[in-house]
Amino acid sequence: MKDAIITKVIPTIHKRIVLFFFTLFFLGFFTFIALLEGFGIDRLTLGGVKIEKLYLKWNNALLIKASRVDLSGYRGDGEPLTLKPLERLPRIVRWGNDWVESIQIDEIRYNRLSASLRYDRDRVGTVVFKNGGASCRGNFRLDERRFRLALPECSMGDANVSFSLAIDLPRQLLNAQMRLALPQTPAIALNAHGDSKTLRFRAAADAPLHTLRPLVAFFGIDPEVAPWIADYAKASSIRLHALEGNFRYDEPGDLVRSLRARATLYDGEYTFAQGFEPIKAPTIRLAFEHGKLHIVPLQGSFYTMPTQKSRLWIDFTTPNTTLNALIKTDRAKLGDPILNLLRFYEIDLPIKQLAGECAVDLALNIDLHTLDTTARGTFIPTASELQLGGTRLRTTGGIVRLDTTKVRFERFNALYGDNTAHARVSGVYDADREEGNVSIEAYRVSPLGNDGYLRLADSTKPLRVDYRIAPSGDSIDVHPSTWNLFGETLLVSGFRAPFDYANMRLALAPLPFQVPGKLKGSVTARFDGAKERTGIRLQIDDLNLHGALLVHKPFVISADYDGSTLKLSSAAPSSWSINRLPILVSAFNAVWKHDQLTFNEIETVAGDWFKATLSGSYHTLNKKGSLKLHRALPLNPKLTPFISPEESVELFVNAGGDELLMEVPALKARFTTIPEGWQVSLDDISRLSRRSPLLRRYHIHNGNLQLYYTGERSQYRFSGSIRYPYPLVLVNDVPLSHYRFSGSYKDGDSSIRVSDRLVINHTQERTYVRANNAGINVPALFKFLSAFTDSEGTGDAKSQTAPVRIHATHTYLYLMKGRKIVADTLDATMDENGFEASLGHESGLASLQIREGAFLIEGKGFNDTFMKHLFALSDFDGGSFSFEAKGTAEAFDGLMRVENTVLKDYKVLNNVLAFVNTVPSLATFSLPNYHSKGLPVKEGYAHFNYRKGVLKVDNFILNSPEMKILGEGKADLNTNTIEGALTLKTDLGSKLGKVPMVGYILLGDDGSVSTTLTLSGSLEDPKIETAIAKEIVTAPFNILKRTLVYPFLWMLDDDKKK
Repeated sequence: MKDAIITKVIPTIHKRIVLFFFTLFFLGFFTFIALLEGFGIDRLTLGGVKIEKLYLKWNNALLIKASRVDLSGYRGDGEPLTLKPLERLPRIVRWGNDWVESIQIDEIRYNRLSASLRYDRDRVGTVVFKNGGASCRGNFRLDERRFRLALPECSMGDANVSFSLAIDLPRQLLNAQMRLALPQTPAIALNAHGDSKTLRFRAAADAPLHTLRPLVAFFGIDPEVAPWIADYAKASSIRLHALEGNFRYDEPGDLVRSLRARATLYDGEYTFAQGFEPIKAPTIRLAFEHGKLHIVPLQGSFYTMPTQKSRLWIDFTTPNTTLNALIKTDRAKLGDPILNLLRFYEIDLPIKQLAGECAVDLALNIDLHTLDTTARGTFIPTASELQLGGTRLRTTGGIVRLDTTKVRFERFNALYGDNTAHARVSGVYDADREEGNVSIEAYRVSPLGNDGYLRLADSTKPLRVDYRIAPSGDSIDVHPSTWNLFGETLLVSGFRAPFDYANMRLALAPLPFQVPGKLKGSVTARFDGAKERTGIRLQIDDLNLHGALLVHKPFVISADYDGSTLKLSSAAPSSWSINRLPILVSAFNAVWKHDQLTFNEIETVAGDWFKATLSGSYHTLNKKGSLKLHRALPLNPKLTPFISPEESVELFVNAGGDELLMEVPALKARFTTIPEGWQVSLDDISRLSRRSPLLRRYHIHNGNLQLYYTGERSQYRFSGSIRYPYPLVLVNDVPLSHYRFSGSYKDGDSSIRVSDRLVINHTQERTYVRANNAGINVPALFKFLSAFTDSEGTGDAKSQTAPVRIHATHTYLYLMKGRKIVADTLDATMDENGFEASLGHESGLASLQIREGAFLIEGKGFNDTFMKHLFALSDFDGGSFSFEAKGTAEAFDGLMRVENTVLKDYKVLNNVLAFVNTVPSLATFSLPNYHSKGLPVKEGYAHFNYRKGVLKVDNFILNSPEMKILGEGKADLNTNTIEGALTLKTDLGSKLGKVPMVGYILLGDDGSVSTTLTLSGSLEDPKIETAIAKEIVTAPFNILKRTLVYPFLWMLDDDKKK
C-alpha cells in the first residue's frame, strides 16, 4: 500500500522540480536579456521604501538609477537601531565592486531632509544634501573596511556647516566632526564618537556668544518652548563652558536626559512672564542636566528686590515642557510685581504690601504649552503696611501661605488707622470655590482715635469679628462687646451684616447700645472703606450721664466721616439739663477735622438766665477750645446789667484735666466742673462790679470769688476775699481791709462767714449779721454810711434793700487809737433810713442812731473797765460813767460824767504832780499816796466839741477829797498836740501847814488855796508849766487840756450841765 503511494508521489515531485528549474532558467534568461537591453520600473515599494522610476541595465556590470527614493515610511524590522548591521557591509561592498558599475539617485528623501547620490566604481562618490533652498555638496568613499563622508563648508540657510564622518565597518566605530557658524554667533565645534550602540559628543565655542536665538532656530526646538530659551534669556555675552552628551541610536530621546551643558551669562536677564520686568543679574549661571535647564541669577534683582536664593529651570523631561521658578529671598516685597506676576497666571492674593520687607519662598510651575500654572509658597512680612482689599493696615508678625488658588494667612497683629484698632488676624480663602473666612480678634479699639473718647473696655476680652466669603455674598459677624465711653461702661449688641470686601462696604442696621442706667440708644451706619467714608445716624433714647440729662427724647444726630473730616448735624432742637441747669440747643452743624471740632451759630438758651448764639472750635486731642457768645439776651432782670446784645464774650475751654475748665478773660473768670456740679472763679471782681449796681452800691471793687454749684443739693456755695475801702471790722484793734469769706446760697437764702468773725444770713426779707470777738470801726462806718446814702440814687428806684440786722458779742466800737467803747453785746439795724444800735457792757447801756450822716449817742451805768478802754493813757478803779453826744463824724458836741471812782496812772495827772513835786512853793498840792492808791474822784464832768480833728474842752471839773481840778483847752488830733490850762485847788485849813513860804500862798474866798498850770506839747507827754508869782493863785480856770485824747460821742443829761 505504502509502496504504491510512494510510486505515485515521486513522479509528481519530479515533475514539479523540473518545472521550477525550467521556469527559473527562463526567468533568468529573460531577465538577463532585459538587463542587457535595460528596463525601468515606475514605482516600487519594498518594506516601506518607495522607489520611483527605477532603471536597471547590465553593461559588464550593473547600472542602477532612480529618480526618487523615499525612506520616510521605512519602519525597520523592529530591532533596536545599532551599528551592528555594518558588519555585513564589507561583503556587500565586495559584491558591489564586482557586480555594480554605478549608482545614481536623483533624490533621497527622509522626512524634510533630501539628498542626491552618485557612485561610480573605483571612484569617489558624491552626495548633495538639500534643506529648503540651501544645498551642501560632499563626497564619500566606501571600501570593505571604512566609510568616509566629507562635507566641505557650505551654507544651509543662515548657517555655515562643515562635516566629516568616518566609520570603521568591521568594528562598528564612528567618528565625526562638525563645525557650525551661525549669525551673531561664534563658530561651534562638535566632536562625536560612537560604537555599535551609543553616540557620544562634545561641543565647544571659539568665543562668547551674544544670543541663543540662532542655535534654537538651527536645531528646530519646539516653537512653544523656543521663546523661553531664545527670547526670554538675554545677556551682553554668553560663555559656553561645556556641552556634551550621549544617546543610543535607537533612543535619540535620551539625548535630553544625558545632555550636559554649562554656561555663564554676563549682564543677563530672564523674563518668565510677558509684560513683566525680567530677573536681572550681573552674572547668570546656566546648567543643562538631566533634561533640565537651570537658570541661577547671582546677586540678581526682580523689580529692585534681591533674588538671593531664587532660580529658574525648564524641564524638558515632562510630556509638556514646564518652566519652574523659585523666588526665594528675605528682602522682597509683596507688592505689585509679585502680585501682578501671580495674576498673570490667574492666581490672586488678597493682600498687598505697601511698606516694609517680606521673606518670600514662592515656587511656580508653568506648562509652557498650555500656560497652566501651580504656585506654592510662603510670605513672611516684617513690620509692614498692608492693604487688605480696600483697607490699609500696619502689621507685625504673620505669615501668608499660598497653594495655587488657596490662600491662608495666620498670626497677623494688625493696626488700623492711627491707633483705631489693634487686632490679631487670621484667615483662609479658596479662589476656586470663592469661599473663605477671616477671623479678627480686636484687643484694642479706639474708633475715634483717642482712648479718652471711646475704647474697648478690656483688652483680655477682645472684640471678635468673623468675615465670611461666599459666592452668594460676603457677610460680617460682630460678637457682643463691652466698651468704655468717656469712663462709662457701654454695652453693644452683636450683629451680622452684608459686607462688600472689594470696596470694603458695610451697611449696619439699627444696632442697640447702652450704658446701664445712664445711656440707651441705637446706631445706624454705612461704611465705605475704599472711599474711607462712613455715614452714621445716632439716636439717643435716654441719657443721664455726668450731670447731663436729655429732657426731650429721642435726640438724633447724623454724622458723615471721610477719613479726615467728620461732619455732624442735628435737624431738630434738643433740650438738656446740665447739672440741673436747663439748656436748650437749636439744630446745628459742626465739623471735626484734624482733631478740631468747629461749629457756628448754635442758638443756646441757659435756663431762665440768658439766651445767646454760640460759635467756636474745640481741639479733641489736647481738649482745648475757644467759644464766642454773641447776640446774648438776658432772661432774668438781675442779669440785665451783665449782658448786652452788642457785646461778644469769648470763652476758652480746657477739658484736658479731670474736670472741664472754661475761662472768660474779659471777666477774669473760670468755669470748672466738679463732682455733681460746677465752679465759677472770678480772679478780679472789679470786672463784675462794673456791671453790677449792687456791688457798686456797696463799693465792692477789689477781690476774688469762687462760686460752687452741686446739683444734688441744688445749692450754691461760694468763697473768696475782697479788699474793702471801708475797714468796718477790727480784730485785735487792727482794722481789716482784706476780708475772707465763704458761704452758701439756696432758693434765695444765703449764709456767709467772713474772716472767721462774722456770719451773715440773708433772705429776701432781711439780712442778719452775727459777730464775735470783732470790733466796729465807727469812723469808717460813718464814711461807709455816707457813701452808701450817696450811691442810693444809682440803683433802681423801685428796689428795696432788705434791712441788715447785726448781733455782736464780745465786741467794741472803735473811736480812735487807744479809745473804744467795749460791749458784751451789740444789736444794730441798718437799712435805707440809717443805722440804729444798742449795746450793753456789764450794767451799762447805750444807744446809737445814725440818720443822714448825723448821729446821736447816749449811755449810762458803765463801769471802770469801760472807762479804761474809753479814756486813753488812764486807769480807773470802780465808779460809774455816763455820756451823750450828737453831730456828724466831722463835727459833734457832747457831755460826759464820772462818779465815785479812783483815777490811777493818768498821764496828764502824772505830769502835773511830777511838776508840782519840783516846785517847793507848790508842795501844798502834792499827793504822796497817788502812785500807790490813786486819786479818789467823787465827780468828774466835761463838756466838749469836735471839729475836723480838733477837740475842745471848755468846762472841765474834777472833784476829789484831795484836790479839785478845773480846766479848759484843746487837743489837735491832726498834729497830736495839746494846749490848755489847769487850776488846782486845795482846802487851806487842812493844808496850811504844808505851805513852806507864805509869799507864795494866797487865800481865796472859799478858804482854799489854788494854783494855775499850763499844758502844751505832745498828747502822749504834755509839758507842764506854772505862772509868775502874782499869778500863782488865780481864779479857777475852766479848761483842762488833754483830759481826753480822743473825742467822745456821748453826752450827759442837760440838768447836769454846769
